[in-house]
Amino acid sequence: GSHLPSRLELAALAEAEGDVAGAEAQLAPLLAPAAEARLGPIERARALVVRGRILARSTKGAAAAEAAFAAAVEADPRLTEARVALTRHRLRRGDPAGAVAATDPVAAQAARDPALGAARIRALAAAGRALDASSLAATALAAAPGDLGLLLARATALEASGKPDEAAAVYREAAARDPSAFEPRLALGRLAVARHDLALAATEIAAAVEKGPREPAAQAALGELRAAQGDAAGAEAAYRAALALDPEHANAEVGLARLALARGDAAGARARLERALAIDPGNVDGHVAYGTLLWRSGDLPGAEKALQAAVELAPRHALALSRLGAVKLERGDAAGAVKALNTASNEDERLAEARLWLGRALLARGEMPGAIAQLKKAVELEPSNAEHALRLGEALERSGAAQEAIDAYRASAVAAPRAPEPHERIAAVYVANGRCEDAVPELEKAAALGPKLARIRIALGDCKAKLGKHEEAARIFREVLRADPREVQVVYRLARAVHESESAKAALPLYERAAREDGRNPMPHYYLGYLYKERNQRARAVQEFRRYLALKPDADEKKDILAEIEDLEPR
Repeated sequence: GSHLPSRLELAALAEAEGDVAGAEAQLAPLLAPAAEARLGPIERARALVVRGRILARSTKGAAAAEAAFAAAVEADPRLTEARVALTRHRLRRGDPAGAVAATDPVAAQAARDPALGAARIRALAAAGRALDASSLAATALAAAPGDLGLLLARATALEASGKPDEAAAVYREAAARDPSAFEPRLALGRLAVARHDLALAATEIAAAVEKGPREPAAQAALGELRAAQGDAAGAEAAYRAALALDPEHANAEVGLARLALARGDAAGARARLERALAIDPGNVDGHVAYGTLLWRSGDLPGAEKALQAAVELAPRHALALSRLGAVKLERGDAAGAVKALNTASNEDERLAEARLWLGRALLARGEMPGAIAQLKKAVELEPSNAEHALRLGEALERSGAAQEAIDAYRASAVAAPRAPEPHERIAAVYVANGRCEDAVPELEKAAALGPKLARIRIALGDCKAKLGKHEEAARIFREVLRADPREVQVVYRLARAVHESESAKAALPLYERAAREDGRNPMPHYYLGYLYKERNQRARAVQEFRRYLALKPDADEKKDILAEIEDLEPR
């Protein structure tokens, strides 16, 4: 019982089997001050590594785990096991530069020590040193061909450098070398999900779950697959299974957060994402999801910060770049947006979202041909996405291609049959081209789909008035005012419709109301001036004409109005 080397072996075995209490019981005598003189440097270092692994199981113990691993390295700088543990811990904590630094003093050994080599390859790749990672992987695998850890590290480095097809080939080699290993099948499944090849993903992830039934990462990947298949309940069950195996599994928290966000539970999603990022500060998907949540809630500075963090961790992450570009555009930085979105669309040519926002950013800069080309590509990639077609219509409309714009808006209406905006946009093109008779049916459809949108009914009333249907226009304007008396700009329109359909006398109180309630509109004062003149209310007429000119000093009728004032004023 008092033989310390035996206790060390028992502690290591217990920790590896997940028996934390047993491991700690064996470690206690080893790490007691009295034992220090009886342990050699390598034994003390190994005991500290086991202690660090126990502490690293919990986020609360992360700092203490770092200290234990660092103390292990100090106790025996030649023990590569300690450096590997410190490197892996720093990678999990989102510190790739620190992970590289942990292996720098023994870098020359990395090509001959597979465990050290694998850890350093992953650290170099995470720190953005893809060429160094690739070079070390080639040298290390030449010395230890087929080593699973090295193959997995090499594939991870290839993924990080934007070479998923090459990474997949290495994962397949690893799976063939060790058919019992779950990691290569899991990686192949996640790559297939990213490519939207859900049939292959299902095969690979099922194999990963079978080979690693107690692995939370396999269950979390199953959750990703179920979410991609549209099975929210299945996804939630898989994510919860992952958390049952590891209550601090960040990917499962991120997955559950996405499901919460899809249900409209922003508060629940935020809590899960903050927990995920506390567990794993280097979780790229967590930063992307958090940035997306903040973006949708209107916190653009917070969203940009979170998405920038994701891009710094993974400079080739297309979705992170795409959403960072979108947020930059909404913050008014069109140049920064174009840069990020160009990179995103180069990294993933099939990411329609990147094309959409790149088109919008180019449109904001007035680069019409480029904007139209990108938006057409977005529509081609996702023909059923109403937003893509709507934005393409907007770009075509601004470029003067009226019929093409209408066609794009009609495609948007087909994709989103319950949305009023495509019909509203079609009507606007018709109105701009003097075709109110064609605009009316579209506005009527839009008004039926968006009965609470006053602007659509106002546009419909305006079109009716232009077509000479003043009674119908007056009825529509009255309906708008009944629904919301704050729509004061409608009062003048109603006055004009009543003036044309009934009489000047009936319109007079409406012009007076419009003058009171819609203070920035000069037109009620124009008509009141003439109506008061007809009633021989000369002083009031002059007063209204002067208000008209004060509000519209560059009016085309300025000379005529000044002549009216001169004629009406007493001499």
